[in-house]
Amino acid sequence: METTATPKQINPTDALYVKALKDGDNRMSRKFFYEETAGILHRIRMEVFRGQVDFDEMVSELYLYLSRDGWSRLDSFGGQNNCRLRTWMIPVAWRFFLGIRERMLSSRNADGYDMATLDGTSDDDLRIQIAIDVNAVLRKMQNRRYADIIRLLLIEGYPAQDVAEMLGMKVANVYNLKHRAIVQFIELYGQR
Repeated sequence: METTATPKQINPTDALYVKALKDGDNRMSRKFFYEETAGILHRIRMEVFRGQVDFDEMVSELYLYLSRDGWSRLDSFGGQNNCRLRTWMIPVAWRFFLGIRERMLSSRNADGYDMATLDGTSDDDLRIQIAIDVNAVLRKMQNRRYADIIRLLLIEGYPAQDVAEMLGMKVANVYNLKHRAIVQFIELYGQR
């Protein structure tokens, strides 16, 4: 019996953005970062960097990250279960910027003071506050399976196959629930 691979179901607009990014199409790439994902990036800019990092610098860093290793990170977007590129970018951008936060904030002013410590916050304080916020939203989620999927996939970083085994479901169901869980998480997070 011959099996054929199911083609990826990427939204046509998302496919245009992916092609534009890879081809260096400045107009479409700018639209992607400054319109499509601007809300995500502004929120990260305020919550992770307390507004101390320029938006353009964030866009440059994220573009370089996505393009690294022949666009391997961007190539991992597959549009499974009608997931949009914008939704896929949420955890990607959060993880990336949390990972490089110290480097981006390490620039010092002319007097040699670390700009990250001028407002009295520390990395540990910010990490604790983010963890508190995320856990509060996860507790508010009415569907516990959604909360478990977000925690296991996005926070703890388990692969979808492992999460499927842990929760006793198929991998396709994990991706389907992940999409719905992220939508619900974002709605609840915005209500805080």
